Amino acid sequence: MFVNQASFEGDKANEAKIIAKMKKTFAELQDVSGLISSECWKKEKNDVVEYSIVTKWTAKQDFIAWLSREEHVNEHKEMNKQRKQGISENPSMKKTITQYEEVEIANL
Repeated sequence: MFVNQASFEGDKANEAKIIAKMKKTFAELQDVSGLISSECWKKEKNDVVEYSIVTKWTAKQDFIAWLSREEHVNEHKEMNKQRKQGISENPSMKKTITQYEEVEIANL
């Protein structure tokens, strides 16, 4: 099994943008091959909010296939292009990715 956690953190003033990102990602996770489960978690502290999407996959290759889909790659290409041209605004959220692969304790 493979687990991916994508966390998006920002000021409470930007919470609506983070929520929009969560909803978009969850919509893209419908009927995906190899996806076991997906959950959204929230953490708040003072004026900072963090949302994490935790997905569990049958194998890392299934996650990579989902991540490598054409619309996702093109979205990132366009964001990078806008950033280089000075068109996009400063990021309103910080993104952190954490990944784990399941291990059998007996095999350690």
